[in-house]
Amino acid sequence: MTGYERINCVLRKQPPDRIPVMLHNFMFAVRDCGLTQQQFRSSPETMCRVFVETSRKYSLDAILTDADTTLEAHALGAGIHEEEDLPAKVIKPVSERLDEVIDSITADKLNRDSRIRIYLDAIRLIRSQVGGELFIRGNADQGPFSLAAAVFGLTNMMTALTDKKREEPILRLIDRCYDVHLAFHRLVKDAGADITSFGDSMASPDLISPKMYRKFAAPFQKRLAEDLRKDGIQTVCHICGKTDAILEPWSEIGFAGVEIDYKTDIAKVKGLMQGRAVVFGVIDPSGVFCNGTAETVRSETSALLNLFQGKDIVPGSGCALPAETPPENIRAFTAAAAHWKSAE
Repeated sequence: MTGYERINCVLRKQPPDRIPVMLHNFMFAVRDCGLTQQQFRSSPETMCRVFVETSRKYSLDAILTDADTTLEAHALGAGIHEEEDLPAKVIKPVSERLDEVIDSITADKLNRDSRIRIYLDAIRLIRSQVGGELFIRGNADQGPFSLAAAVFGLTNMMTALTDKKREEPILRLIDRCYDVHLAFHRLVKDAGADITSFGDSMASPDLISPKMYRKFAAPFQKRLAEDLRKDGIQTVCHICGKTDAILEPWSEIGFAGVEIDYKTDIAKVKGLMQGRAVVFGVIDPSGVFCNGTAETVRSETSALLNLFQGKDIVPGSGCALPAETPPENIRAFTAAAAHWKSAE
């Protein structure tokens, strides 16, 4: 089987010939290719080469395309900062005034943004080189709630969420961001991704209450899953942090996959998600992959697969791998998954 076929088997609840692996590895991949983040994000050809070369070099079954978490926000007018060898970050909201932010948001801005054009062109190149060989998961940046926080400013957003009088305009802001985000999924899919994904980590219990998640994030996530399904698009939702408190409503949304951070109770994840969504990630990107030994990586990978018994799981890092991750730890991970056998 090819990597593309293996992951398709998992998504279809069919047994692959072996456990497939996928890594959120763009920072590691850039460093491994001897490039800077600025070089990587400035050229679709370079972006394509980095992903294809490292996926083949480390025997991965998939490419998870990513550049940073600012693509949509930049297109909508938020200020970003690009350091030479770090992912870009949002440093300035579109406006401090909520009404001005809402009025400024339109999905057509995506097509006019140079950074998004580079990213989509990179996916097209990846598709032309490895389509059908490696599974392509195209990240569609930030989900509606997280995008709203980026364009309005995280502090402004957190303050507004506690003000009952601002509830209606905040929901309108998220709704506008929803339209942009849905459009980006469609662009990523049209460019050649086999599945899309997104992060909604501002909706984590590390930042907002479960009650706020149910009101301001979950309804838009459910709508997204339904609208994408109508378009024939499957997606994976990632939320950082300890997500135990929202696992139940999250499991009911209907995503094809969820990417889980290592802080979450993995046994609880299995009980709620298995049979409902394929689980991606879970292994600690810093403590295990980056700072652990090869033996630690092998042990953690085997323990994860033993818990899930190899079903409804595509193991990987729970979030983006640090650039400094030792290559031998990546190889230990892929070998552990490739040689795993069920104890049953």
